[in-house]
Amino acid sequence: MFVKKTYLLVVLIALASVSNSCVEEFEFGTQNFEDILVVQARLTDELKNQEVILSRSFRLENEGPVPEVGATVSIIDDQQMTYQFTEVAEGQYISNDMFAAMTDRNYQLMITSQDGQSYTSRSVSLPQKVQIDDLYAERVINDDGVEGIGIFVDSFDATGNASFYRYEYEETYQILPPFWFDLDIEVISEEPPEIAVVSRTREERVCYKTDLSKNILLTTTNNLAESRVEKFMVNFVTPDEEILRGRYSILVKQFVQSLEAHEFYETLRDFSDSESLFSQIQPGFINGNVLSVDNPNENVLGYFEVTSVSVKRIFVNREDLFPNSIRPEFSANCPFFFVSGSDPRAVIDAVTRRGLKLVAVQGALDFDTYTFTFRICSDCNVLGSNIRPDFWVD
Repeated sequence: MFVKKTYLLVVLIALASVSNSCVEEFEFGTQNFEDILVVQARLTDELKNQEVILSRSFRLENEGPVPEVGATVSIIDDQQMTYQFTEVAEGQYISNDMFAAMTDRNYQLMITSQDGQSYTSRSVSLPQKVQIDDLYAERVINDDGVEGIGIFVDSFDATGNASFYRYEYEETYQILPPFWFDLDIEVISEEPPEIAVVSRTREERVCYKTDLSKNILLTTTNNLAESRVEKFMVNFVTPDEEILRGRYSILVKQFVQSLEAHEFYETLRDFSDSESLFSQIQPGFINGNVLSVDNPNENVLGYFEVTSVSVKRIFVNREDLFPNSIRPEFSANCPFFFVSGSDPRAVIDAVTRRGLKLVAVQGALDFDTYTFTFRICSDCNVLGSNIRPDFWVD
């Protein structure tokens, strides 16, 4: 999510430079493009292989970011312990060993690009760890007057050392196609045309899909008498959203941040606000804590963060909070197509060329009519995965 936001920032800088000019015809493209290294690096107190993502800013007319390949990446602490990273995919660097950020240590990110340019972060330490005390769902009315399900977080730091919090979440939900059928068409031969009605051989009735949070969710207890996060809403879902057609689960991650990290993400969030993209006031380039060693005037976009993490998951059933609600509508249009059972060529054409899925058959012995619909309406694998997540509880 952070990387996608940062790419947008570079684009907006180019847009801001022309927003106040006179309207005239022009060939679409980026003006005064600046090639900038984009760094996404977060070291946590979780024992795991840590990750650093490197890319370059991209032009408006390009489809997406350009990975920064061939770099040398490492993290070094103030005890001279060095953790080396290896590029496992273009622009994605994973630590060779599992390790976790520790208290009373300072860490620096070191990057050397393929062309020999060096970059380093300022020294960063691990903030106070704070556990999520409670994660829960409630039926609420939001600030826009819409009734739905709010997902809330409570946490408390008795030491009073933690003041700045950021949240991310992963929501996992079931994909339930409206016209699942336990039979399928098997094409025995196309010439001569021969088909058979068989039982489905794979799970196509219930699948699962996971979406990541897209917004920057921040809160602070800095102006409160104690460091207590109380009923902070990390997500809001209305009962008619398709993700509530079946069981819904959300995993929330709580990151404790430093003041500097909080200010960086707060500026990034405000800059990325869709309501302010073309406002008269543009904040300009957002400075992070990653700098060029060779050229102090070079812009580098990104932030090396060291943070503690607390994770909690809950499951939600729409009926528990909205007992009288009906199942949300399926997003796809699902018309029916009828094919005569006496025309096996037409049946084969429906299955192979048109990609339709069998949803009903009529006729006691010899099927008189086959009813088809689009595959998305009968096979959950089109939208999700039929592999049940390890964490899933029905």
